[in-house]
Amino acid sequence: MKRKMLRKKEAKKVLEEIKLRAGVELEGNVEVVEFGKTNAILINGEFLAIEHDGKYYLSVLGVMKFKPERGRVVVDSGATNFIINGADVMKPGIVEADKEIKEGDFCYVVVEEKYTPLAVGIALCSGAEMLGERGKAVKNVHHINDKLWKELVVKM
Repeated sequence: MKRKMLRKKEAKKVLEEIKLRAGVELEGNVEVVEFGKTNAILINGEFLAIEHDGKYYLSVLGVMKFKPERGRVVVDSGATNFIINGADVMKPGIVEADKEIKEGDFCYVVVEEKYTPLAVGIALCSGAEMLGERGKAVKNVHHINDKLWKELVVKM
């Protein structure tokens, strides 16, 4: 694991992008922990965000902590094991989705009833189209049980 503290100007850009995508305002020291395609972003030492394909999003822990108003996708409990093992979110497992989600947007996945966050990802279709019969709706980028989670939440 390679760690790098960001300068104030770089950190400000990261925090502004997270605010834009998730509607959550964060502040503090920003550190990048390199993990390959998806990097962890520590804010004041806490794993609150990720970088994926050059874009910044809340991590599952960030979603748990801040409960964003927008971007929520609710799945039935039968989808839980698939999602926490890295599967993309399929339309038949979705019971509710934020109608404001557009294709390519950051979104997060929670399980119905308890609304426990399971994963964060990228919408493959609009929120209205997620309630469908067939196909993928969300690309799973980071989830409970992945390498980032195990290294930065479970071990810490």
